[in-house]
Amino acid sequence: MNYGIFTWGSRGDVQPFISLELMEYKHRVTLFAPENFKKFIEEYGIAFSPLHGNVDEILHSAEGLSVLKSRNPISLLRHMQKQGKKVQPLLNRDLLVGCEKVEVIITSVLCHVWISCIAEKLQKKWALITFSPPTTPTKEFPFAGLAFFNNPMFNRFSHKLVRYLYWTFNKKDINNFRKSISLPILKSNILHRLTDESILHIYAISPSLIPRPKDWNSNSTITGYLFLPRKLREHNQMDQISDDIVAFLKKGAQPIYIGMGSMPVPNIDVLKKVITDILETTNYRIILCKGNTEILSLPIHHNLLIINYVNHDWLLPQCKLAIIHGGAGTIATTLKAKIPMIITSVFGDQPWWGKIIESKTLGLHIPFKKLNSKKILELINRVQSDKIKINITDIGEKIMNENGTKKALHLINQYLKIY
Repeated sequence: MNYGIFTWGSRGDVQPFISLELMEYKHRVTLFAPENFKKFIEEYGIAFSPLHGNVDEILHSAEGLSVLKSRNPISLLRHMQKQGKKVQPLLNRDLLVGCEKVEVIITSVLCHVWISCIAEKLQKKWALITFSPPTTPTKEFPFAGLAFFNNPMFNRFSHKLVRYLYWTFNKKDINNFRKSISLPILKSNILHRLTDESILHIYAISPSLIPRPKDWNSNSTITGYLFLPRKLREHNQMDQISDDIVAFLKKGAQPIYIGMGSMPVPNIDVLKKVITDILETTNYRIILCKGNTEILSLPIHHNLLIINYVNHDWLLPQCKLAIIHGGAGTIATTLKAKIPMIITSVFGDQPWWGKIIESKTLGLHIPFKKLNSKKILELINRVQSDKIKINITDIGEKIMNENGTKKALHLINQYLKIY
């Protein structure tokens, strides 16, 4: 069977799909993803086909960095939507051409509305896998961006409101696309329609962190995280461990890991001040993973190692704690590593994850815009409490035993009736 997996976004939107390993089921698989992931994907031995658009370039553009520095999450969301609309026609063309070449379609959330139209046109079955907070309506918790309080009536209303707003702002573009591929226009909300059709919707997050709501339909489920198997990572050059990291780890106590994932650092001066003060006032050792952000003038210090990228699965279990931006993938790996975390959220679903982690006593949360040296030093001390360490060890064990990848594969094959 010829599978097409379609995803768009940053690395956290791409890497988990590699773990599905549908090749083991003797299926052919092509991963359709932004063109900047070609080398990364092909090093895992998976066929790659490019999609237009590059989220890293959008975030690291002059306008993107300016919006980030303003610390206004609404402005950043508008910027991302504006840039997304520019690339959408080209992306839709790529999705259409790609779907024509495959028999079975699996998509991420950022592509799923357009994929649903294409699958309808081509009369092909499809499934959706999401790594972000659940958006399927429920009375058990509110929509992530409206988590002001938890009340069954409000919770259902919050999901309906977001769906209404999405349809209001996007129905013209969606119907124009439908007309372009000779489908009838929709008068009702496409998101309600997809729920009514009971499309398989897998949330690849831990049920130990967020239990599956009892009021969901049978095809909406929570499986557990999709982690890359070690045997796959061993052959990828990006996952090779440098001698510098090994040597640094051997020299002293477990370090603090600091990393913002694919996110640019919203305010480099704040981060530099925080790191400098930690080094000057404590004996903590730090590994800073700067990713794509250029951070100049950091102090040369025997307790600081600066790296561009690292295999989190390998490194985090060897660290004391992690200070991260709060992306779903990095949170998953930190939980699996069984170390406390401090989430310095920037935008999107990151504040919601931060609140969940704090409410479960697995770590602490502070929005990046409120970050300073005094607060981070206080949080570093607090996050190492016995209660957090016990809780993080407990959930880490559960997550390692959940086998979300196996469950997701079983559901996909069962739903699509392909074995």
